[in-house]
Amino acid sequence: MSIITYESIAVVIEEPQTVLEGLEDAGFAIPFSCRAGLCHSCLMKADQQPPVTAQQGLTDNQKAQYFFLACSCIPKSDMGISLIGDTARSQAMVVDKKILNSTVLALFLQTDFRWFPGQYLTVWYNEVQGRSYSIASRCEQEKIIELHIKRHEQGLVSRWLHDEINVGQSIILSKPMGNCFYSDDHAGKPILMAATGTGLAPLMGILREALAQEHRAPIYLYAAAGDAEGLYYRDELEVLAQNNENIHYIPSVRRGVGNGTGLMQEDLVDIVKQRHSDLKGWKVFLCGSENMIKQLQRHSFFQGATVNDILVDAFVIDKPTEK
Repeated sequence: MSIITYESIAVVIEEPQTVLEGLEDAGFAIPFSCRAGLCHSCLMKADQQPPVTAQQGLTDNQKAQYFFLACSCIPKSDMGISLIGDTARSQAMVVDKKILNSTVLALFLQTDFRWFPGQYLTVWYNEVQGRSYSIASRCEQEKIIELHIKRHEQGLVSRWLHDEINVGQSIILSKPMGNCFYSDDHAGKPILMAATGTGLAPLMGILREALAQEHRAPIYLYAAAGDAEGLYYRDELEVLAQNNENIHYIPSVRRGVGNGTGLMQEDLVDIVKQRHSDLKGWKVFLCGSENMIKQLQRHSFFQGATVNDILVDAFVIDKPTEK
């Protein structure tokens, strides 16, 4: 017998009952279709490692986040669970704000939950209006989350975070989601990363995690912006590349390149296509504009990267009515 906690309600599960059957008996309506572990309609998340049999057919990233199939899960111990996409929220304290350039702010938040660098979460302005941002920091003992907030003049949440939120204040976050992060199966594989604008945020987190895990295979990070001022964290990335022979940082801009800047004035997609004609066995991370992601997804696949090895995080513009 095990006790699972769902929506703050304790439910007793007795073998050979599954989590899905136990929740249904308790009166909860849980999504399902095949009840055979094939359709993944009943995908849920636990607060600790679920039984291995409940994770069959899931990706390595899903397993690392403690995702499991409710129809296949016969729990062996007590655990808390939630549906994927749940609106569970948590408070975080603003511990620092740093201006990265004229439009981008780094916001540092102290939290009490676990995450994988490269995942995203939602910052809530009120009960119904929020904005998703990717995580640029590793989950270390201090549990400080770093977000990169680009200011949009019509963006309710971004203007609020830039202009009104101060160090010492609390804000509400949704729990982290997403599969765009570094995991154990990346070790030993070359990595290609490409970002536009604040798409750099999740890639910074992934790069920091890879270095902490002593990744030895080549890592190529391509970062693009409209002009040189938009390439924030450039100095830090150049130092990382100088100090780690497997790290290659290639910044580019669309306009305004002068002599001696060390920058390429060329389209990011064209640069990657010219330099990477064989991506078989590579891990590929693409973050930023939807157009760039679509083009490089296609290129990466046709140059040998598998669908599961191409991880993406597309960004959209913050709007006043966003929910």
